[in-house]
Amino acid sequence: MIEVKIFLDEEDTYEHSKLYEYIMRYLMHNKIRGASVFQAFAGFGHKHHLHHQKGIGTTDENPLMIMFIDDNEKIKNVLPHIKELIKEGIIIKENVELA
Repeated sequence: MIEVKIFLDEEDTYEHSKLYEYIMRYLMHNKIRGASVFQAFAGFGHKHHLHHQKGIGTTDENPLMIMFIDDNEKIKNVLPHIKELIKEGIIIKENVELA
């Protein structure tokens, strides 16, 4: 099995919708085995600008991680399109063993 982690900002968009929502719908449409979105408390990228929660109800582009898993063939089918979508984020792909 292959696990993919995508790091992006909550406010990233694609075709007038949140990028993470678009990616989740894309993964569901392509029948990926499972996916989750995780929100971070803080993070920074190559520009070294710290993004973090500023208080109750306010945010500064919170970092998100989308994690999904499936067999190698299905990952190879969906990953090229996802790579086109991610402009400033990071994509990590690794082999995993399910327990």
